[in-house]
Amino acid sequence: MPFRSSNLPRLTLSIVFLLATTVVRAQIPAAKPAPLSQSAPTGEGACSVQKGCADLAPAMIQSAEGASPLEANLRYLTDTIGGRVTGSPAADRAVGWAVEAFRHGKVDEVHTERFSVQVGWSEGRTRIEVLSPESFPVRLVSVGWSPAIPGDGLTTDVIDVGFGDDAGFGKAGAAAKGAIVLVHQNPIVTWDDLLGEYRTGPEVITRAIDAGAAAIFWMSTRPNLLLYRHNVSVTGELERLPQAILAREDAERIARFIASGQKVRVHFELPNKITGPVDSENVVAEIRGREKPDEFVILGAHLDSWELGTGALDNGCNAALVIDAARVIKSSGSIPRRSIRFILFTGEEQGMLGSWAYARQHRDELDRMAAAVIFDSGIGTVTGYTLGGRKDTLAAVREALEPVASLGVKDFTLDAESGTDHLDFLLEGVPTLVANQEPANYMLNYHAQSDTFDKVDITELKKHVAIAAVTAYALADREQRIGPRQSRAEVEQLLKDTGLDKDLHDQVMWPLWLSGARGRQP
Repeated sequence: MPFRSSNLPRLTLSIVFLLATTVVRAQIPAAKPAPLSQSAPTGEGACSVQKGCADLAPAMIQSAEGASPLEANLRYLTDTIGGRVTGSPAADRAVGWAVEAFRHGKVDEVHTERFSVQVGWSEGRTRIEVLSPESFPVRLVSVGWSPAIPGDGLTTDVIDVGFGDDAGFGKAGAAAKGAIVLVHQNPIVTWDDLLGEYRTGPEVITRAIDAGAAAIFWMSTRPNLLLYRHNVSVTGELERLPQAILAREDAERIARFIASGQKVRVHFELPNKITGPVDSENVVAEIRGREKPDEFVILGAHLDSWELGTGALDNGCNAALVIDAARVIKSSGSIPRRSIRFILFTGEEQGMLGSWAYARQHRDELDRMAAAVIFDSGIGTVTGYTLGGRKDTLAAVREALEPVASLGVKDFTLDAESGTDHLDFLLEGVPTLVANQEPANYMLNYHAQSDTFDKVDITELKKHVAIAAVTAYALADREQRIGPRQSRAEVEQLLKDTGLDKDLHDQVMWPLWLSGARGRQP
């Protein structure tokens, strides 16, 4: 997950989506047989969660919380495949793993859908040598999608610009030109802290460019030398300046030298590996509906991750959740009225590129799409869903999801966010539900070296599988859809009412919305 909401710079976008479809295979650990529910009705006679099948949701919850391949699947994805940067060989292996895992879940059909990301990126041997006033080690990593520094690197001064606001750059003055600017950041603890990290980034980068800075050093927002990686650009383009994240304690040491009046001079090497366009793939599985198979609900999460850790909380646990929810629904013996498509998107960390590609490729089907349900916030307790400003869906969602109220799913909010794979469906007028979750251990480990399998509470994750499975089934089986597809005018009014238009205004997404390249056509 890149962010929950942000104000990002306007950039030029020239992503061309390749609409080819392919299926790939990979080895996964042998899955144990799924525990089948014998009490639920089957086939054409299956009835709705809300209309007399009171045993169906409990049976699905029991299946999700019982013996399952969930833990083995997640362990293979994270420990064996590891971090999965979009366009990388590891990401390709993860796609193959997901195809086979869905097949083990006995879905009706699974395939992959290809799209193109305009720049391939991987980190080289990022290195810094402090030349003065004293030599000492500094731990750092490149920002994702940062351009490389050519040649043998850059030798220059480090200039402290505080938090990178106007006052900080004003105090630095002409000294920032040709220098590396050091930007302070507060530790992140809450969702609002995380939003702030993304929200201020574009403005700081613009000021650094205007000041003529050669590069940016960001102080880590995590303690104990913990490093992490993400990007600010949400287009798949390179960032506008070379950038690195410094271990918090090392950045503070540099800041203390500067504050005492001592000049800090460094040699900085950033030999990132940049390629032309790279292919990536979404994985799409389906359980076909019994009455209205051409109408569908999407249950989705993103498969890609950063690679300093192994992408367990963001978002491996929820990729495994989507796969296991498909198993739970299929093994229930009951078929919902509408189809359910289980989608693992890639390119999410670079700006929801995979879900954007899917929405574009399937635009002619979206009148028949009933809802998109997305999980993307680690393992914190699911308290409900945010409905993206759709007041008209609130009553229907509450009614449909009564079977999981006992699991704590009661917090239905109307805020609209721009930071995960529901966005392009919202812009297309489709009802969306994004899981509301407690932060738990998400913030400390977000995109960090520490985002590994051991951080995942498997018992809690199984509970989330139950919530996701019942949610997708209930929405797909409901006699009436929870809400209509909105017109472009209605979506535009929703953007204004929720303030999401402001979030999108400074992003590349806003001109794409205006042109119709992203969202409902003008």
